[in-house]
Amino acid sequence: MLMKKFSPGIMAIIIIAVIFIGITAYSGEFPPASVVESYSMEHSASWQWGTINVGDIVLVKYVPNPVKNVVTYVSGRTTNFSTYGEYGDVILYHDPDGNTVIHRAMFYLTWNHGNPEVQGYTGQNWLKIYGMNIVIYDCGYSHRNLLVNVSGFVNESGFITVGDHNLATAPPFYFNEKFDAYLAADQNVGITPAPVKASQVVGVARGEIPWFGLIKLNLMRLYGDWPYYNEVPAHSYEYLGVSLTLIFLAIFFPYPYLGKGNRRK
Repeated sequence: MLMKKFSPGIMAIIIIAVIFIGITAYSGEFPPASVVESYSMEHSASWQWGTINVGDIVLVKYVPNPVKNVVTYVSGRTTNFSTYGEYGDVILYHDPDGNTVIHRAMFYLTWNHGNPEVQGYTGQNWLKIYGMNIVIYDCGYSHRNLLVNVSGFVNESGFITVGDHNLATAPPFYFNEKFDAYLAADQNVGITPAPVKASQVVGVARGEIPWFGLIKLNLMRLYGDWPYYNEVPAHSYEYLGVSLTLIFLAIFFPYPYLGKGNRRK
């Protein structure tokens, strides 16, 4: 029985479809990935492996119970669990405007008779609660102290979230001399007005495909929908170009002709 041979282009489409179906099945979400548009999670001005960079495609994993299943920075630092170059999970959540934010879950905030409590806090010396102010010392790749003021959302429970880069580059007017720490939480700098509720969580980031999101982002730029085009880390476009070239060669390389010169006539 003769089997029909597919062209390299058709084979590539089939392979991509199979990969997409597999990723979707693993993710439990649709779409199963999200493209990073801005540099709020970057750790360097140059593209850096193992962190989240502009133009990366981040894979999303559904979590049925975010309060239970998401490992926060506080819990991760306690147990030495890290993802993307820092303790704890990175979550994707919807802000009130429907935008998807990809930031690190620092801790889950609860309340006890109007007093804030941090889930996972058991007296660690690098975390202190001073009334309505919570300070995490030596935090992030910049080793800055993070200040979270919770007075604006008393009795509202949820995740407190921070962009890794946002803490490292927090401007001087976010510095609090009394606590020797910087305000950088999404809930304190205008990214979202309150702790992230479980219903807002899309999932956790699990793996990524580097650089290829730049293709979509530059198409968006043509229509003026990507204002962060100057935040792409150095060398990203070079890596993308090399990757596309290798993929093209792998698909269209004339494999059937290999070894023909060695065949006996």
